Amino acid sequence: MQETEQSEKDMIGSLLDENESECSEFRSSITKSQQHSQSPIKSFKDFKEIPPVLEDANQQEFPSNDPNNFYFTVQSAFIQQKQHSMSHEFNQYIISQPPIYYPSYQDGFFSQKRTKKLQSSTDQEQSISQQCQDQYASLIIQQSFIQGNDLQRDKIFKAIKDDLLLLSKHKFANYVIQKIIENCNQNIRTLIFEQLHPYIIEMCYDKFGCRVIQKLLDFIQNHQKIKLIQSIKNQVLNLIFDQCGNHVIQKIIDLASDAEFIIDIVTNNIDHIVSHPYGCRIAQKCLETFPNHNLQYLYISLIPLCEKLSFCQYGNYIVQHMINQGSPKGFEVIGKYIKARILEFSQDKYASIVAQKYITLASDDDIANICKSLMNDCFPPMLLILINNQFGNYVMQNFYSKCNDKQKEQIQIQIHKYEDHQFTQYGRHFLQFLAKCNAF
Repeated sequence: MQETEQSEKDMIGSLLDENESECSEFRSSITKSQQHSQSPIKSFKDFKEIPPVLEDANQQEFPSNDPNNFYFTVQSAFIQQKQHSMSHEFNQYIISQPPIYYPSYQDGFFSQKRTKKLQSSTDQEQSISQQCQDQYASLIIQQSFIQGNDLQRDKIFKAIKDDLLLLSKHKFANYVIQKIIENCNQNIRTLIFEQLHPYIIEMCYDKFGCRVIQKLLDFIQNHQKIKLIQSIKNQVLNLIFDQCGNHVIQKIIDLASDAEFIIDIVTNNIDHIVSHPYGCRIAQKCLETFPNHNLQYLYISLIPLCEKLSFCQYGNYIVQHMINQGSPKGFEVIGKYIKARILEFSQDKYASIVAQKYITLASDDDIANICKSLMNDCFPPMLLILINNQFGNYVMQNFYSKCNDKQKEQIQIQIHKYEDHQFTQYGRHFLQFLAKCNAF
């Protein structure tokens, strides 16, 4: 009986051992496959690292010594083929693109590579005149003209001389013409002037052509300047009001000694010129450039308009210049207008700037008269109105700085009479200004 039981135990034990070994093998295979399935695929690069599937089914293992490589185990043929096909499909959509070239400013204007490319792309494909109209090639031509010898310069000029008008009005080529005028000899300048002279008026109205005319005025001889000025004399008033032409007139005022006729034109049309965005610049240029003894009639025509011009968006610059550099009589007349209408001047966007300019240069007597008018008992108080105004508070800050100690004390006493709720945000700015002044 005991022997029978022992034999049964041995039989059962052997069976258990076999099942246990099979179970352990099955368990380990499942564990390995789970480890592989849980391995993250980081990018398409991982697919590229998978070796292609071998034809021999017995050679499916991919051992690796690299610890970063997670392909330690045997892959099933289906998974490997799928990965291989995905990698192939992805790679076939990668199109190789040529690198984009961006010109860099080295060795003058561009890198040597860009320079050689432009120089070799050449005289056979494009003429020099056509290359002048290219943004990059025009810079190469400018450098070639500046650094070249006389023969090279003559070659460039001969290639473009028939297209001077076209190139002068081109947005890139006009710079080539300007560089040629700057760096050529007087004979070439004369040829350029003679060829462009019939088209001077047309070029003065052109956005790019007017720059070439200004450059010519810088470098041509005096008799040529006079000839150029005579050719545009009948169009001066129209050029004054033109966005491009007014720059030519300013250049004539700067350089030419025979430009006094412009003063007469400005004086005779003073009402329209000083209130125009471009015309006011010409009037200001006359006041800045010509001596006062040539400007007497212009000042006489401007003085009655000063009050009106002070409130003008463009005319206020004329009045500011007259305060700074005008005649004493003009300063006195402007002061009378400001003192009589200090409240209106100080509350206007443009006239407030004129008032500040006048207060800065005013005498002690003028400051005392303004202070007296501010302290008048009127309702609402003039001082409170001004310090609460967005423009007037800056006038009052400037005025307070010009006052003497007694006048400052009067202003402070007057301000302390007002309640806090009577001050706007601009009034509080003025109170902060007072606090800073009293701190020093």
